[in-house]
Amino acid sequence: MRKCLDSILAQPFQDYECLLIDDGSKDGSPAICDEYAAKDKRFKAFHKPNGGLSDARNYGLERAQGEYTIFADPDDWVDAEGLDKLYDKAKETKADIVMCDIYYNDSYRQSYSKQEPTGLQHLDVLKDLITGKVFGFTVNKLIRRDLYKKYNLQYPIGLYGCEDQYTMCKLLKNDIKIAYVPIAFYHYMHYGQDSLSRHYDETTYQHDLRIRDLFVEIVKEDENLKNLAWEKKSLYIVTRAFQSGRIIFNNLHFKRTFNNYKKLIWASEMSLFIKIPTYLSCYGCYRFWNQLFWTGFRIKQFIKKQTY
Repeated sequence: MRKCLDSILAQPFQDYECLLIDDGSKDGSPAICDEYAAKDKRFKAFHKPNGGLSDARNYGLERAQGEYTIFADPDDWVDAEGLDKLYDKAKETKADIVMCDIYYNDSYRQSYSKQEPTGLQHLDVLKDLITGKVFGFTVNKLIRRDLYKKYNLQYPIGLYGCEDQYTMCKLLKNDIKIAYVPIAFYHYMHYGQDSLSRHYDETTYQHDLRIRDLFVEIVKEDENLKNLAWEKKSLYIVTRAFQSGRIIFNNLHFKRTFNNYKKLIWASEMSLFIKIPTYLSCYGCYRFWNQLFWTGFRIKQFIKKQTY
C-alpha cells in the first residue's frame, strides 16, 4: 500500500485530491491512510464499515470534488508520468472519458496490454468491452465525475468480479465523448493461481449466472450485442467452473451442465492451454483434465520463476 501511495505522490501532476477509503480494514491499512493524510493535504482518509469494493467506490465518489476521477487499488502502483497526459488529453479534446493502456504484473514479469478501442464512438467502445477487446477497468480511465450523477450510476452492490465492466457498459450506452492516449502508467498486479483458484461453490456459480443475465439486460435492445454478451459471459462461466469448480462438479455433473457449450468453447479465441481441457471436460473426465490443467499451470509458474 505504501508503494502505491508513494507512486501517486511522485506524479508531476499536482492538482489532485487522493481519497483513501478504509473499507473496514482489520490490518494496518487504517493507520497508513491516516499517516499519508497527515503529511499531505491532498490525501484524505475516510474510515467506514466493510461494504465491499463497489460500496467503497460509491462512498468515495460521493465525497470527491475533482473534475475527473480515476481509481487505484492498494496492491498496484503507477509510474511517475501518466495522470498528467490523461488530463492534458481530456482538456484538449473536452472528453468525458480518456482511456489508456495498462501494464500487467505478476511475481515474475511485466507485460504491456494495448487498450486502443476499435473506434471512439460510445457504441464502438461498448462493443469492445463486451467482447473483451478492451478491459472494463476504471484504473486506466479518466472519467468526468459528473457523469455518475448525470446518468444515475453507481457501482453495483453485491456484484463481484466485474463491477468496473458492468458500470462502464452502463455508462457507454450514453452518447459521451471518448479519447484515447497510447501510453501505460498503471501497473495491475495479477496473482496467478491464487486469484484463479479462490473459493468457488454453488453460490459462486449462481452468482456468475446472474452476472450473465445482468450484462445481457444492459444491451438487450441490440440483438447482436445481446448475443455477444451472452456468449462472452457464458465462456467466463464455463472457464471459471473448469478452473475452480472441483468442490461442486464431478465428471457427470460438469458434462451435464456444460455439454451445450462445446461449440462455443471450440469457436472461442481463448488460449489452447485452457480451451482444450475445458472442451474435453464437456465430454466427461472433468477431474482428470482439471488436474492436468493445474499441473501444467504450476510447471509454467516454475519456469517463470527460474527465468526471472
